[in-house]
Amino acid sequence: MDELEFRKRVYANPNDLDQETLDAARDNSALQEILEQTQMLDAAVDSITNTVDVPAGLKEKLMAIPASADSSIVAENNVTSINSGKLRFFQYYAMAACLLLAVGVTFSLTAKRDSFSGDVAFSDDIFAHLYEDHGEMDYIVAGIFDGIVTIPAINETMSNAGARLVSNTFTQALAIRSARPCIILPAYESAHLMLEGTQGAISVFVINNSPVSSEFSINDDRFNGVVIPMGDGNMILVGEKNENLDQYKALFSQNVEWII
Repeated sequence: MDELEFRKRVYANPNDLDQETLDAARDNSALQEILEQTQMLDAAVDSITNTVDVPAGLKEKLMAIPASADSSIVAENNVTSINSGKLRFFQYYAMAACLLLAVGVTFSLTAKRDSFSGDVAFSDDIFAHLYEDHGEMDYIVAGIFDGIVTIPAINETMSNAGARLVSNTFTQALAIRSARPCIILPAYESAHLMLEGTQGAISVFVINNSPVSSEFSINDDRFNGVVIPMGDGNMILVGEKNENLDQYKALFSQNVEWII
């Protein structure tokens, strides 16, 4: 089978080929490469169509392209006909892929914009709660709250939010000065732990709401923090602006368990 005939059959439907065409590809590496590239293109377009909603009328617009294109093409000989068919094949696929990709990008940007707006609103709720508790944080820094909350007492508080702190050498060494229930988001139980950091008080929240899609940072003029999706909820660490939260993030990420 020559290359022109092979291309004609492959372009017609790269995933439904007769045995003669498959044998030709098997015996000729150049033809096999043509087949694989065409199947990859077909799979890429199919993937896009399965992941985004196609706008109404797109199918009709694409179907109308061959009719208008064919009316302007005159096949002078067999080679010209096949080459024109090959060209139209890639034109149609490229046009369809571009249109669907544009839809996919729009969908993705919209989703990211909505996610960003939700993250900002979430961080605003967290900071609002922190500023309500600034007096307690100042007391911890001043040494007025100098007692250590025991692991059993911490877990009694955290159980309302569906979480617990594993008791081990690392967690027992933490200077946790306060542990109490709190409300950051209405309808969701939360727990607020406070401990001493190097720059001031560090707040650790656990909230039994649906985990955020991915970890993200939060900050304002005074605080910096991170929201971490974990199991069946979220964990939030917030400290003063220059506080290094990495070690606390690692420690609590490894030692907070969800018991919802």
